[in-house]
Amino acid sequence: MTAPSFDSAGAIRFDLPRGAVRLAAEDERLLLVPSQVLGGLAKWVHGDALEAFGRALGAAVGRRAAARIGDVASASIEEFVTQLAGEAALAGTGLVEIERWGRALVVILGEPALPAAMVAPFVAGAVQAASGRAVEAVLLSGDEHAARVLVTSEQGAARVRGWVASGCSWGEALARLNGGRL
Repeated sequence: MTAPSFDSAGAIRFDLPRGAVRLAAEDERLLLVPSQVLGGLAKWVHGDALEAFGRALGAAVGRRAAARIGDVASASIEEFVTQLAGEAALAGTGLVEIERWGRALVVILGEPALPAAMVAPFVAGAVQAASGRAVEAVLLSGDEHAARVLVTSEQGAARVRGWVASGCSWGEALARLNGGRL
């Protein structure tokens, strides 16, 4: 079996005479923004607005990944993650990997370019747009090197947030979510 691959050739087009950067496939215009600007934005914008912005960024990545996959319902998890990771890398948001903790899906965003407050909404938006399924995301841990984000249902997210807020480690919260089994 051949491992899925991501072909980035020609995915982004720099049109210097017109001062534009475009996604080649959709001819959608892009804006290259330094990650420090997003960090500054996160200091001034909070709550729902910051979450909506993160989800919108993720949704754009997820839609492009879904378009590359084609039939998402029949794609393997490896193909799904490969295309999602490739689109996230093209967007400059970080390196996407997944971990399975029992039935729980944890997305790792390595070297994240997003402020911590935007990581979980970004992951939720990307997975939801790519899969066509409603999901919630909970930031389990994060620093400048990697962020771990649980992708789950609204109910699962509320339970994990509650357990972590009450002092559980994120690993223990995932074990509880899996009925004590990992």
